[in-house]
Amino acid sequence: MKLNIPERVRADKDKLFKGTAYDIRAYVGEPGAFYGPDAVMTPQAMETAGALTALVPFKREDGSVFGLKPGDAVVVGYDNGPTSERLAEAFSKGLTSQGVNVYNIGVASSGQVYQNQEQLGAGGHCQITRSHVEVTTNGAKFGIGVQGIHTYLLAQMNDAVKNGVEARDAAPGKIEDKRAEARKAYFGKMKKIYGPYFAARDNSRTAVNVFGGTGLQYMELFRDIFGPSVTILGEGLNVNDGHLLADPTRKEMLVKVPGLQEALDKGMRVHSFDLDADRGSLTEGSEALELTGRGHYLGDDLAFILAEHKLKCAVPALEKKLRELNVPEDNIKKILEIAGTVYVDARYTSSVKSYVDTVLKGRTAFHRKGHSLWKETVTANMKKMAELARFGSIREFVAATGYRDIQIEASLHMFSTDTEDGIPRDDAVENIFILERLMDEMGVKSLAAYFADLPKRFITKEIRTASVSNEAKDVITAAVIERIRRMFGGKEGFSIVEFDGQIRVDWATGFIMYGMSNTSPKLTFMAEGSTAEERNEALAFIMALHNEAKSSAGDTLPMDTEENPFFILDKSYEMDKPDDIGFDDERVKIFMRKSGVK
Repeated sequence: MKLNIPERVRADKDKLFKGTAYDIRAYVGEPGAFYGPDAVMTPQAMETAGALTALVPFKREDGSVFGLKPGDAVVVGYDNGPTSERLAEAFSKGLTSQGVNVYNIGVASSGQVYQNQEQLGAGGHCQITRSHVEVTTNGAKFGIGVQGIHTYLLAQMNDAVKNGVEARDAAPGKIEDKRAEARKAYFGKMKKIYGPYFAARDNSRTAVNVFGGTGLQYMELFRDIFGPSVTILGEGLNVNDGHLLADPTRKEMLVKVPGLQEALDKGMRVHSFDLDADRGSLTEGSEALELTGRGHYLGDDLAFILAEHKLKCAVPALEKKLRELNVPEDNIKKILEIAGTVYVDARYTSSVKSYVDTVLKGRTAFHRKGHSLWKETVTANMKKMAELARFGSIREFVAATGYRDIQIEASLHMFSTDTEDGIPRDDAVENIFILERLMDEMGVKSLAAYFADLPKRFITKEIRTASVSNEAKDVITAAVIERIRRMFGGKEGFSIVEFDGQIRVDWATGFIMYGMSNTSPKLTFMAEGSTAEERNEALAFIMALHNEAKSSAGDTLPMDTEENPFFILDKSYEMDKPDDIGFDDERVKIFMRKSGVK
């Protein structure tokens, strides 16, 4: 018998199970009217998603097939948003309807969900979270084993909705309350690994902004490990009333956190979470929250620190261990090439790649965006290194070498491989302990002093602005990408990287990037130059392309200057009317003349 899939879910399948997305993210309705007629991510939809997760025989790109079977268990957690618990219950109902058991761990960070899968002996995981997105949207990040369900695997779920899938004739699964057990396992592991080190360290300069999100669940853990001198911020915030988002990338949100500026004035280093605590930023210095102030460090800033530690500390230590283990020289060379690779996000400043390539003498490679995709790459690398080192598993390789790989996306997903099983996880709670110890090992006492010695470029933040719809977003992005491709393709002095709805063009002193969000109807772009003038010329050029494509698509939504206040407030841009910029703008003409494009 075929699985009964509601007509409404069938109608919304392309919004729920998108072959270009790395998780599910969709509209849940407005506060006070959730799951209304226009909502896409509803309890019905999540029950169907749970059933499909239990039933679909997923096929990887290498041809291997994986899936859940009756009696398997899936860890299910959720953030503290107003729709998350109900949606998690619905996803769980879908799983149990097909004979799969559920371990309910309640409100928890995404990192705890991922770790509890291993700790509780489950075969899969699901975290219901809207992350940093508005309260009108929610999402699901889920996977089986170490494989996240994303892009082409979501497309297979879409096909199952379209073509039908056989339901199971199996006894219903059970839902077990694992909240206490899961918390004990996670807290115990963190205290075992990091407790002794920080017990002997002065932690009075460390502050954690839990931002009113799932980070609230870990205040006790931070006090246990860092001791009473740690400062906890953001405890009483309401991130569900529409006035504040737990977004660690945005200064305009951080300034709303009581006590945060005071902590910076006292010389503290502040770690801030997003809602589900899988991303975290670092902030240091009294001027850090000012619009043009330095001291708020995002993914490409942290990439400098992580790359330097990797190439100066982690990789040399690995090489030493491999020689002690008598691994063949040819294999050591191949392992060190893998371990020495720093993955570069298309949203990074170009100086990260330049610094790694020319100063650290490492190897860089651009990577597609998407947290599931990065984790998949790191897992594959760990597996390959284990094989080359002649171990039967990643776990054995890690036990013998102590090697830990760390990579980071521009969006602040920091992926550190586990000290026990070697699997990468973006757990911002654990990453605070990792970063603090790593910076100690490198002798980084002041982030301002550290970055003062690094190459500097003038770069915009990742500009995100709403489109009228996902359909319009797709059309606009395709038009801009095609125009850039024609202008710069094969042109001497310029290199193009293109993937997942993004295009980036680099030259000796800067870059431009245009793309779209995979999780919401937003367009994204960036520009960089060696001077503020060059940056502004590049940004004006992107704005002209953007405005032209939006006009052609009938999209009249203006630039979101609330999310991008620098247009109005930062006078160095001289661009307070971004929607008016066209190809007649003098800066656009200068950029095109310098670039030799038409």
